[in-house]
Amino acid sequence: MWLLHTSKLVLHQFTDANIPYYAILSHTWGAEEITFDDLKKQRRTGKPPKGGRYEKIMGCCVKPRSDSFEYVWIDTCCINKE
Repeated sequence: MWLLHTSKLVLHQFTDANIPYYAILSHTWGAEEITFDDLKKQRRTGKPPKGGRYEKIMGCCVKPRSDSFEYVWIDTCCINKE
């Protein structure tokens, strides 16, 4: 399972044995959403995706982080669609 760190905005993979508590977020999908591949590319390059799409993901992490969730699962970017 892939989860997004709410502060670092980096994907982490967890196995059944060590999955931490996490928040689940879903929202209305727009024409362009941050995808799993976008976040994996960010991990390789160290550069966040440009534009409002990334700001939407950052905003999605604010509430779970304030509720002490270190990780979040967001339907648009935590699923590897390969």
